[in-house]
Formats: sequence, C-alpha cells, structure tokens
Amino acid sequence: MPGQMGTAPSQTPKGTLSGTLGGVFAQIEQQEAIRRAGLKANVLRQIQTVLPMVVVVHDAPSYLHAIANWEGGLRFPILWDDGSVESREHIARFVRGFDPKKVIDLRLSLTDEADGWASKWNSDRNNRQQMFSFALSSAVDSKVMDWNKSFIELDAQGVVSPGIVVCDVTDKTWAAALALCAGRLQPIVFTKKPSGVYQTMSLEDSDALERIIERAAQTSGHSWKAIGDDIDAITLAMNTGTRIKTGSGERQILATTDRIGRLESGGTGARWAFCGQLIGNESRTVYQAMCALFLEFDQGFVWDGYGSDGSWGQYDGTQAGAVLEKVKLKTEVHDEPKNSLRDWKLRMVRPISEAREESTTSAGMMLMNSKGASNYFDLLGTVDGTGKPGHLPILGVPMGLHVVHSFSLQYPMNRTTVGGRLLERGMFVYAGSVDEPFLSAFVPTPTIAKRLGGTLAFAAAVRYDNSKVWKVTVLGDPLMTIGPAGNRLDDAITIPGGVELGLRYRDRLGDGEFAGAIRDLAMLGRDDAAARISKALLKDRIKAFDSDVAMAAIPVFFRTGDYIEILDAYERLDADGQVDGLMQDVLWLISPYILARYAGDETELSRVHALLRANLRTGQKILDAESLAMSMRNRSMAGAVGVMESLRPTLNTNQARMLDRAIARVRK
Repeated sequence: MPGQMGTAPSQTPKGTLSGTLGGVFAQIEQQEAIRRAGLKANVLRQIQTVLPMVVVVHDAPSYLHAIANWEGGLRFPILWDDGSVESREHIARFVRGFDPKKVIDLRLSLTDEADGWASKWNSDRNNRQQMFSFALSSAVDSKVMDWNKSFIELDAQGVVSPGIVVCDVTDKTWAAALALCAGRLQPIVFTKKPSGVYQTMSLEDSDALERIIERAAQTSGHSWKAIGDDIDAITLAMNTGTRIKTGSGERQILATTDRIGRLESGGTGARWAFCGQLIGNESRTVYQAMCALFLEFDQGFVWDGYGSDGSWGQYDGTQAGAVLEKVKLKTEVHDEPKNSLRDWKLRMVRPISEAREESTTSAGMMLMNSKGASNYFDLLGTVDGTGKPGHLPILGVPMGLHVVHSFSLQYPMNRTTVGGRLLERGMFVYAGSVDEPFLSAFVPTPTIAKRLGGTLAFAAAVRYDNSKVWKVTVLGDPLMTIGPAGNRLDDAITIPGGVELGLRYRDRLGDGEFAGAIRDLAMLGRDDAAARISKALLKDRIKAFDSDVAMAAIPVFFRTGDYIEILDAYERLDADGQVDGLMQDVLWLISPYILARYAGDETELSRVHALLRANLRTGQKILDAESLAMSMRNRSMAGAVGVMESLRPTLNTNQARMLDRAIARVRK
C-alpha cells in the first residue's frame, strides 16, 4: 500500500541554530514539521556530557543504582550482562563502538548502597513504578527528585522533549525505557501490555492502547495532534504483539508501530506521532537504548539485491551509498554485478561495520534490498540456493537497519527468521515488514539515505509522509538520528562496588580462570590480546583450553581472522557448546575460506567436512547440507548425495521436494 512521499528535506537546517537551548528549540519550530522531532532529539543528545566509561550490571538493583548516578546531562553507558553469549557479544560490540577508557563490572550488594533503595525493587507493579520514577528523577536532577517538576522547569525554558515513553514495568523492557526517558528527557506513561510478544494484538486492544497514549499526551499540556507539534514520537517499551490482526484473512495484518500514533479507530485518522517498539529481554533492549543514546553513525553498509529495471531501480544501492558518503558515513556498497548470494557469502566471512580508528564513537547504518520471506532471502542472480538467516552478517560494531524485504519481522523473537537473527546479531534500530507489504510500501533506499542525512528521526525517515496504516514496523528508539553523541570528557569516575575489567582479567589469568579473562578482554574491545592468550593455550596448555574457553575464544578468533584456530577451538566445545547458535554460525560463515584453503589437503578437508556435517543448522539443514555436498562431490558424488539423503527421514513432503531440488543441483 503506497503512501505519498514528500520532498526529501535539505541536509542542513534553514539558518543557523544557536543561542540558549530554549532559543534553539524555538528556531527548530521554523523547520519543516517532519524534521522537528529529529532535530530536537539530535540537540538533546549533543548537549549531554559523556563519561568515557561503560558500566556492566547483572541485576535490577545494580542497574537502578547505576542510572541514578547519571546527573542531568552527565551520563555514561550501562550494559546488562545476563550471562548469555548474546549479551556478552552485545557488550563487546558496544564497547568496540564506544571505545571507553574503563569498563566496570558492578555487582551491587546492600552494603554498597547509601540507603538500600534500589534493593526494594520487586515484582509488585506499584512498587516498580515508584522505583522507576525515583531512579528517573535522580538521573534527571537529583536536587529536585521529582521528574515531573524537572520537566516543568525545562518547559518554562522552552525545552520540550519530542517524545514520550510507554512502558509496562513488569515487562523486561523496563530498563531500556528508563534509559530513554532519562537520556532524552521524555515523560513516562505506565500501562499494562495487552498481549504477549508471540501473539498478534487485536484491533480492539490496539485502539485501547492508543487511547491511553492519547490521554497521556493530552494531559501533558503540550501540543500533540499533528506532526510538527511538541510530541511527535512514541517509544512503546513492552513485549506485546508487533502485529495487529484486523480480520480473519491471512493477510489482514498491520504493524503495531504503524497503527500507534494515528487518530481514530484502527488508525484510520491522521498520524500524530512516529512510533518505535522495544522488544526482548533486559540485556538486548538496554543495549539498543544505550546504542541510541551514546553512539553515532560514522559508516554505512549497502547491499542492493535488486536489478536496475522498472520499479526495482528506484531502490538503487549505489545512489544510496553516495548519499551516505556525502553526510560523512564511510560506506561499503555492494551492487550489480557483485551482489549475488555467492558474493554475499564471501563477504560475510569477516565481520561488517568494524570500529574505525578515526572515530570517537562508531556505529553503522545498513541499507539492504532483497526478496523472500521471514525465513529466507534471495538476491539477484541467485543460482546456488537461497540465503537463510544463518548467512546473515556478524557485526563488528552496532548497526541500524532498513531492509526492503517482505516478512523480515514477521516473527522477530525467532532466531530462525531474518529479523530474529539480525536482532540477535546486534541491530539496535530496525525498520522492516511484519507481513507482505508490496514493494511500493517501502520508502526507496536512496530517499531513506537522504532523509536520514537531513536529520530526520529514524522512525520518520523510514515512513512515507502521508500513508495509510500498513505493514512496515520500527523496532528500537524511534528518535535515533545521524549526528554527534555529546561532549566526551577525558576522565572516568569511580563507582563504589565496581571492578575494572582492565584489572580483573589479569587476576583471572593469574588464577587460571582463562575463560573469564578472555571474556573480559573481549568486553574491553581487546580482541588481539584475547586471541594471543587463546592461541597460547591451544599451543602450550591444551588441557586448559576447555569448552568454556572455546566459547569465549571462537567469536574473538572470528573478529581477528584466526580461522584455523576456530576449527581447533570448535573441537574443544562440549555437546551444548557445539549446538550453540552463534558457534555454529561462525563455523559456517568461515566455511568458504576454510574449504578453499584446504582444497588440496585430504586430511584437513575431511576434518572440516566432518565438523560441518555434525553442525547442520536448525531451519536450514537442507541448504547447509547442499553447501557441504558441493564441496564433497568432486571427491565422491555418492558421499555428497549420502549426506543429503540422510536428512530425508526427518522431512515433511514439502521439505522432501526441496531436498530433491538441492540434490539435482549437486548432481549437475
């Protein structure tokens, strides 16, 4: 369902924004309505003072204590480690982008707190709302201790945040909501979520949620009913349905974030705000919020999987890349004729969006065009099968994403889907479709680049100006913009109860806690040092290189390009480690390099084939088996086909037909 595209805004404001903060906000009111939210959000981010440190927490009291130590515009990033491989990879990814002077692990006990208030956090909704408000007030202005009064004082100066945050405090997204309230000076709206994240929301529930948000906007005393008013953005922080079911038909689906922020039943009225949604656990959503507050886009990655004929040409990646370069994003572009699935697989052998030495903070913007569904993507000229979620990139630093692709966010909590895998890999803001929207529903890729370059807020940049409610959704902070991330101080501070990872890893090495030491170094962004220790253990202390060490070392080896060592480490994984999703993905992502390197070495090639055969991935076993069989067929066609035929007893009728087609390709 196409919308109506307005003229892409110019890349610089009309006139110069200067003077007091209130004066700057007054000048922003003279800009195009569509730009105002992004410009205000950009200014609020630029004026923050950032301490060059990252604090890592493991529980709610520690997080509340840490964020309460923000003081007005003086802030530092806080990341949440839940013990999973994903959360530690997110922390390491963020640190590589942020480049702090210290990373501090904070494990708060009652004796570490001045009054123990943070320990009072429990499962009671009213208690949580009080603790949330207390922490927010302290982070905004510890002298006032009431965020409402602090915001009223700002209002009197002409400073009104362009957004509001809507949160269910019993939901795992509460911590990210708190950060975005404090970081962007946004008021909080407490409510109960209407459904679970794995469910579709009913039209009635979406209308009820919209009415709650509209009442909150009305009682704020600020203008809100049209784009360009005081309130132009909604952050929906809750694991509720990302899709709305509007009828019994299979395609009667709308995106929750496209309906919320529109007037009238079913969102049939005008849009008054752009919405973004946070879903996931504390670790993932806090990572997304901290990326939005403390990192700035300095690089781009564009993959255009379309041809240049007809409507497809409007989404030209080369044009989009040129625009990103103009706004000083160093951009890597993949377009015709080097945009096939084979080209893709060869590029994904190494991480994308690696930290840039000349940048203070670093994040990437990825623009991608492809065809497919929730569990696969096809690229132009594909002849060697379909791209699957396991072929998607591993990120060196955090990235934002706009992807022209049907159904990519149909099931965003499922890692066997395109959207699920990309969120797991570290995309912190993401625009994609929850259903079949048709090509014209997506803003053309070059225009996305222009709108982002014109300081539009992300959620505004990826939507048509005057479109009907439809199927493209935004996950993450809707107010993310291209622009500076604040004034960075030279010195960090000390937080009582915290331990510096830069000191702890040495103690762990001395105590023989090698896995912990390698993880600490990775979270410090010191992959080279972590790789050196890991390789020394492989060479001289192989018994110490256990499964825990291997789990810590394999992602490091991937980033440092030590692919041979990945094979050695993989063989040291225990049964649980060998079926870990990230471990398997790393093994398969490096397989084009490894198979080419050992093409003439029968012993090593047999070893690689055995590892790959034992690690065919859930959701793409047929395609993995086909890739393996392609490598095996020159040695033994019977053996190659045998690998594939071994899957047949586990397949349904449709899958069996897919297997037959794959076998036919191998036999060619």
